[in-house]
Amino acid sequence: MKNHTDILPSPLIRIALLCATLGLLSACDGNTELMQHTLDGDPAAVQTELTKGAVVDERNKYGWTALTHAARQNQTATMAVLLDAGADINTQDEDGWTPLMRAVSKGSNEATQLLLQRKANFETTDRNGWTALMWAANRGQLEGLKHLISAGANVNVTSKDRRTAYSLARNEGYSDILLVLKKAGAKQ
Repeated sequence: MKNHTDILPSPLIRIALLCATLGLLSACDGNTELMQHTLDGDPAAVQTELTKGAVVDERNKYGWTALTHAARQNQTATMAVLLDAGADINTQDEDGWTPLMRAVSKGSNEATQLLLQRKANFETTDRNGWTALMWAANRGQLEGLKHLISAGANVNVTSKDRRTAYSLARNEGYSDILLVLKKAGAKQ
């Protein structure tokens, strides 16, 4: 009788299968070489791809651009390269999310600051009518919320389903965010 280790492929074959699987998963998103270098956190390779003619705002199958990936991962050096190359700072993916929304919802505070400094539109709404401020409130991202308020974000904006940043934070139990929103003039 064979034991279970007799039917397993060798370690080398297992590694090869894992690498192939990861490669296929990466490819199934439709990410470009530029996006892959962005995901790898390599601003020099991003610059090289752009110099070779990569389209800065090319989208994957979800509507994400390299800037969307960089903002979500808090890669400010890569973001600066992309923005300097003309990336659309207010691009929206299939769900209407902007790089600013991706950054703030993930707590990518340096990316949030860079996008605000470069004049990202913080009042853009996703397909549900949520702004970056609403995502910050919903995800408990206090620092991002403060950056948005300092930039002038409307603390009383209402989504399509009549939610506000205040109601989202209240539903999640984020008392620190509720205090900041109240101080900024949010209506309960």
